[in-house]
Amino acid sequence: MKAYPLLLFCLFFLSNITNAQSDKITLRGKVVDQTTKEPLAFAHIGIAKIGIGTTTSDRGEFELKVPINIFEEELTVSFLGYKSFLKKIKHFSNPSVIELIQSEKGLLEVEVLGPAAVENIIRKAVQRIPKNYLTHGHTDLAFYRESRTNNDSTYIYLAEGVLNVYKKSYKSSKEGQVSLVQGRKINLANPLDTIIRKGFTSGHMAPHRFDFVYNREDFLQEDFFPVYEYWIESMTTYNGKLVYIIGFNKDYNTPESFGKKRKILEKSKNERGSWFLSLNKKRKPKKITARMKGRIFIEKESYAIIKGEFEITPDGLKKYDDYPLYSGNWKENSYVVNYQKLGDKWFFSDAFRKGIYGGGGIYTNEVKITQINPKKSSSLPYLERMTRNQRFTKMTGSYDSDFWANYNTTPMSEGLAASMEQLKNADVAREALNPVYLEELQLRRDSIQFVKQKQELANDEKELDFDLSEINNSTIINLAKKKKNFNRFNASLGLGTHLITSGGQQMSVTLLTDDDLKETILVISDEIKKRKFEIISNLGFEIYLHKNIFFQANTVFDFASSKYKEHSLSFGLNMNLSKQRPFFFRISAGYSDFKYYRKIGIADNNFEKFRIEGKKFKSNTIKVNYGSQTKNLKLSGELAIEINPSREFYVRGTYLMPFSRRQNIWIQERNKLFRKKTDVPENDSRVLVTQNDVPFNGQILPDETVTITLGWKIK
Repeated sequence: MKAYPLLLFCLFFLSNITNAQSDKITLRGKVVDQTTKEPLAFAHIGIAKIGIGTTTSDRGEFELKVPINIFEEELTVSFLGYKSFLKKIKHFSNPSVIELIQSEKGLLEVEVLGPAAVENIIRKAVQRIPKNYLTHGHTDLAFYRESRTNNDSTYIYLAEGVLNVYKKSYKSSKEGQVSLVQGRKINLANPLDTIIRKGFTSGHMAPHRFDFVYNREDFLQEDFFPVYEYWIESMTTYNGKLVYIIGFNKDYNTPESFGKKRKILEKSKNERGSWFLSLNKKRKPKKITARMKGRIFIEKESYAIIKGEFEITPDGLKKYDDYPLYSGNWKENSYVVNYQKLGDKWFFSDAFRKGIYGGGGIYTNEVKITQINPKKSSSLPYLERMTRNQRFTKMTGSYDSDFWANYNTTPMSEGLAASMEQLKNADVAREALNPVYLEELQLRRDSIQFVKQKQELANDEKELDFDLSEINNSTIINLAKKKKNFNRFNASLGLGTHLITSGGQQMSVTLLTDDDLKETILVISDEIKKRKFEIISNLGFEIYLHKNIFFQANTVFDFASSKYKEHSLSFGLNMNLSKQRPFFFRISAGYSDFKYYRKIGIADNNFEKFRIEGKKFKSNTIKVNYGSQTKNLKLSGELAIEINPSREFYVRGTYLMPFSRRQNIWIQERNKLFRKKTDVPENDSRVLVTQNDVPFNGQILPDETVTITLGWKIK
C-alpha cells in the first residue's frame, strides 16, 4: 500500500510523456458547475506554492504544465462565487472533471449602503494597496496574445509570446519592464507574407498597462469621486471570503469640474506621481470628467481589489491619447482584469482587452501571468527590454516545432473567437498554427527570404556553396548577420561652452569710401570687454556607414552678443564599452570653418548711404565687430550612454587646431527689418583698425581652443 502513490504517479507521468518535456507533466481537465454541469470559463487553475497557473477556456477546459517533482503539492481551482477546489497532484486523474460548488446563498445578502459609505470602501481599498500588494519589484513569467480583424470580421493576424515581466513596487509611479522569451506570429490575410502591417505598438506592455490598481485609474482616485456615482451591485465570494461588487458610472447630477482642482491635483501628484495628474502648476485647471463605467470587486475583510470590469465611455474615447489604457482613434475599449492571492499578497493575474478601432476591425490583447516569483528581484537586463513604441509583431521569434513545450499558455477559446465574431477564422488560426503546417510554411517563407538575401549579399558573398533545397533557418540567420547596416541615423542637440579667452582691448575702427577721396563713413572706438568662455548650442547629425564608422555634420552657434558660428564635417569611429546598457566611446576628425567676432560698439552712420562688398547700407546706426575666421582641423572625443533604444545622453569634447586664419571687420545694419551685413578683411584699404593710435591686425581668437558639450541624441 505504501508503494501505491508512487505507482500511481508513474502511471500518471507515462500518460503525459508524449506531450511534455522530460522535466514536466501536463495536467488536463474541465471545470464545471456541480449543479448545472455548465462549463466555467476563465476559472483560475494554479499551484500556489510555486506560483504557476493558467485559466480555463470558454468550454471550461484547461492544460497546465507542472514540474514532475511537485506531485505532493495541491492544485487549486478558484472562481468568483464558488468554493475553491483543492486536490493533491498525485491524486489527480488525467484528464479530470472538476465540479465547483456555489457559495451558500445566506452569505450573499447585499448590504444596503449609501453613496458615502461605498466611496469609503474604495477609499480604504486604495489606502491599503501598500499592505495588500507588493512594495518591492519582482519578476513574473507571462503569456501574451494579440490579434486583429478587418471590417468584414476576418482575422488579419494572430501573435503570441512568452514574456518576462518586471513589476515595480505598488508605491512606484514608473512603468515596469517586459522582455520577450519567445514568440510566434502568423499573417492570416496572407500566410506566405511574414510582414504584418497592422500590428499595434505597446501591446506587449499589457501586464503594466492594464494593471488598474497599480495605475490608480481615475475611478479609484478620491479626486474623481464627485463626478462618479458608486453603488453596491451585489455580493459574492472568492476563496471563502465575502466580496463587494461595486458598480460605477458617471454622476449626471454633478458638473464635470469643481473648485480647488489645482490644489487637489498637486497634492495627488506629491503623494504618488500619477500619469493622469502630472500637470504643470502653471497650467489652468482642466475639467475632471468621468470617462469610464463598470464594476470593481473588493474583498470585504482585507479591502483588497481583486477584479475590475470596465469600459471607456463614448465621451472618454474623444481623448485621442489616454495611455496606458489606449492611444489612437477607438470606437470602443473594454477591459476585464483579475488579481490572484499568493501568500498574504495579491498579484496582477490576467487581463483581456477588446477594442473596436476607428478605422474598422476588432483588436484584442490578453495577458496571463503564468508564474509568479514574489521574491525581490532586479530589473530586466537593458538589452533585453522591449520598449513602449515597439510592435510586438515585429519582435516575435522564429518558428520552433516544440514552441510552447516549456511554458504555460491560455487557451485560444471559442469564447475568445466569439467575442471577436470570428469563430470560423479562429479555427483557421488553430489549423494554421499546427506544427506540421507551420514547418512547411516556414520552409516556403525561408526560400522566399533567401532569394532576397542572396540578391542583397551578392557583392559581399562571392561563393555560396549551397542551393535552395538546402536552405534552413540557421542559414537565413547567418546570412542576416553578415548583412551590412547602412541606414542608421542619429540627430543631436547639445548645450555647452567654448573655452575662449578674448577681449580686454581698446580698439578703434574707421570705415572709408572705396574711391580716391577716401571719405570717412563711420568711426567707432570702444573697448572689447574681456570674456573667458562662450555659451554655445550644437545641432548635428550622424550617418553610420557601418555600425562602427560614421559621418558627422555639426553647426554650432552662441547666445551672446558676439558673432559665433561653426560648421564642421567629420568621420569617426564608434566603440561600445558595455555588454549591457550601451555605453559608447566615439572619436572623430574632420574639417571646421569657424567665425568668431566680438562687438566693438554701435556707430552712427552720418554718411547716410554707402555701398560695400556689393551691398547698399542705409541704416542710421551700424553695429561693428572685430574678429577671426579660421579653418581648422577638428578632433572630437565623446562618451554617450543609451537612455532608451531611441535616445542617448552624451558628453563631447572638441579640440580646434587652425591651419588658416584671417582677421575681419563685420558690420551689420541696425533698426531695419531686413538688415544687411557683410565681412570686410582687416587688411582692406577701406578699413583702418588701430589700438592706441597704432595700426592693429592682431587676433582675438587663441591659437587652439577647446569646447565641452552635453546633449541628447535621437535615433
